[in-house]
Amino acid sequence: MNTLKFFALCLLATVSAFAQFPLQEQPISESSSSLVSLEGASSSSSFEIAVAPPAQASSSSSAAETKLALPQAKTVFDSLRGNAYNPYSMVGAAPTVEDLISTPSDINGRKFVYVSPTDYVGYAAFPIGSGTFMLGLDNSTAYYSNLAALILGYANSSFGIALNYSIAKKWTSNSSQDINTMETYAADNLGLYFSMPIRSVTLYANTRWITYDDSYFQDFKGYEYKKDYTAIIANLGLTSALGSLSYDGYLNVFRQGGLITDYYGNKLYDEDSFLRFALVFKIGYTALQNSTARLIVGINNHLRMWIWDKTGDMGSYNQIEAAILPNILVEFSLADNWLAFAGANHYVRLITGDHEERSEDTSYLTIEHSNGSSAFAGIRYQKTRWALEAQITANMFNNPLRGFAGYDMFGGLGGFVYF
Repeated sequence: MNTLKFFALCLLATVSAFAQFPLQEQPISESSSSLVSLEGASSSSSFEIAVAPPAQASSSSSAAETKLALPQAKTVFDSLRGNAYNPYSMVGAAPTVEDLISTPSDINGRKFVYVSPTDYVGYAAFPIGSGTFMLGLDNSTAYYSNLAALILGYANSSFGIALNYSIAKKWTSNSSQDINTMETYAADNLGLYFSMPIRSVTLYANTRWITYDDSYFQDFKGYEYKKDYTAIIANLGLTSALGSLSYDGYLNVFRQGGLITDYYGNKLYDEDSFLRFALVFKIGYTALQNSTARLIVGINNHLRMWIWDKTGDMGSYNQIEAAILPNILVEFSLADNWLAFAGANHYVRLITGDHEERSEDTSYLTIEHSNGSSAFAGIRYQKTRWALEAQITANMFNNPLRGFAGYDMFGGLGGFVYF
């Protein structure tokens, strides 16, 4: 048995353990004009696609325009997914639970529960008044945090807003010695997210405050001592789709700074303090699609510039990076109620700047195929009101076959209940 067949059989056997239900074929009525939605919008559990009858095309419409418009229809591939799906942020793929945080206006109209035991997360969305509320409990590393995060979101037809709250602080007071201290543990994380649909485009903005190392403040009889290691992140972007072509572009500003101030007011800056600007543009193109399969090809482009602070006798240090990440994602139905998905990613970057010793006389230029290529494969078992997903990822740092040696082989495992 070759490796590919062995891998496929192991994947199917593993997920089957989480879906011990008989498969049922319930074809969609030919007279139905509604679209199939894997979020429970249709009573059918079949993976056939029912598209509303198209309006009569005008004589001026070209065949190319019609072809571009087809992927805009809701299909079996477009239902909300979990963390097991699309680990490379492919634009044009189905939305995931984490996408609802980045663009919270998409929360509107959702009704679901999602739990992932491998990522230690749980989400629920339900209607409140004229909008939709989302509650998230996240103990993963998705937000640069090893702390548990409470996520709150709300959206209506006009806008969406979300809050990520993950705080760990300790206050101590000694009245006899007149000492007050506050310790802030690493991975403190506060985030605010906003998005608003404007016709066919979604405008979004978000900002986060993170402590990347333990910080400390002490007031000793009026004398203050501070140790502060914080980062501030801000993004502003637009995302939309033009037929088969989807895009997401945003401007990113990242400020990381470490500062120690002693009791006499002297300041010592961390040598790893910097300001970074980035321009990110992602494109995804639905190259092939029919009733049982879809292929998306895309590319994620990053242009970043770092400016390191002067620290003591060390001068400023600048670096520019251009990164290109090509992606592929394929989805196909194996049988009624079963949907498989797989993808691959590659990372190429060009870096130029001053030498790391911050010498004005030394510069460098490098090109790297960083970390090689990586790939993932997953499967989804879908019924009318619930779904299960499992995924394994392979790269130079992770061999999924180590699961047979007692390690966790899943890159993601989770499930939905739809209402």
